Amino acid sequence: MKKILFFLPVLLAFVGVFTACKSSSSEPSLEEKLAKVWTAKVVKEGSTVVYDKSATSQSIPGYANYKLDLTSKTAAKLTEKDGNTFTGSWSLSSDNTTLTLSGLTSAAGAPTGTSGTIVYKIVGSATTSAVTLETATAYIKASNTIANYQLVNP
Repeated sequence: MKKILFFLPVLLAFVGVFTACKSSSSEPSLEEKLAKVWTAKVVKEGSTVVYDKSATSQSIPGYANYKLDLTSKTAAKLTEKDGNTFTGSWSLSSDNTTLTLSGLTSAAGAPTGTSGTIVYKIVGSATTSAVTLETATAYIKASNTIANYQLVNP
């Protein structure tokens, strides 16, 4: 009986530590957070806000068409502001700071000025419902500026 009373607190402590470790690892990885369909909430071309989903008028209303589908672990589907849709693949950098879309093609070819690859910096912390991406270089379809996309997963 004394042995049971001695080991009971030890067992409870072990279960508590195991449960705490298990719950802390339940946070989804960045890849899991990104594996969604994303739409534009706010888009900036350079420092100018050109689209805000909550605004009544838009400088560039075509961003209502913008969609980034990363639901497949290997395939990406990008619908740009002009309505053109491109398919390719996506990957994260080893330090989780860069999202790369590569091999982007459509019936009309690759997105203008990209050779089929668009590299985004991941700005701030992504969640399962919001992420901010910024083109790593000036993007011709964003008036040759850095494009900043605040995306949401509705």
